[in-house]
Amino acid sequence: MGRKSRAKRERREHMGFAASLTACAGTWLEHLPDDTEKQRLKAARQELEKHRSTSIGENQDEINRFSLQVYRDERFAILHFDDWVIEGILERFGEPPIVEDDSDPAFSDYLRRSIRTIASSRTRRALAEQSQRFVPAYVESGQIKEALVIEYNAFMTVMSEAITPLLVQMMVGGLARWYDEHEEAEAEDGETITPDSSE
Repeated sequence: MGRKSRAKRERREHMGFAASLTACAGTWLEHLPDDTEKQRLKAARQELEKHRSTSIGENQDEINRFSLQVYRDERFAILHFDDWVIEGILERFGEPPIVEDDSDPAFSDYLRRSIRTIASSRTRRALAEQSQRFVPAYVESGQIKEALVIEYNAFMTVMSEAITPLLVQMMVGGLARWYDEHEEAEAEDGETITPDSSE
């Protein structure tokens, strides 16, 4: 375990479950909502009630594509699954497959297996509730459709066993961050990754 991983583990031991689940350590999302944030969320939801007839997509595929587009925004980086979640996935399933053909389902299948492993009702609720804390900023900036799709994904994540775009993108983002930081740590420690000579 590298220095960064040890520091993260020590910090996680003092965090609540919802915060420890994601990469939000040291950010506003690490802390429980205060009264001001709760009022902003209440006001945002009251505003969204006026837009319930707004379409977020013509069909489920369109909704999913738009949802993924929303969750790829950099602001959601702090909601990506944290290292301990990712490391558990890697230990159980190995590294994700490299896919060169878009029609190859190998990576999608890997994500589905990974998410099903960690997506308990507790995890689903924690991630959904954390995601809803982004809603006020979208409503206040007039991004109503984006706010509605965040609320929709939160609802579906909690109320079903679906592999929702919220779960998918937070897993993809967590994997990407883990590999970036792992390679950076190896570089700092002076280690070099060499291909297996048997290949």
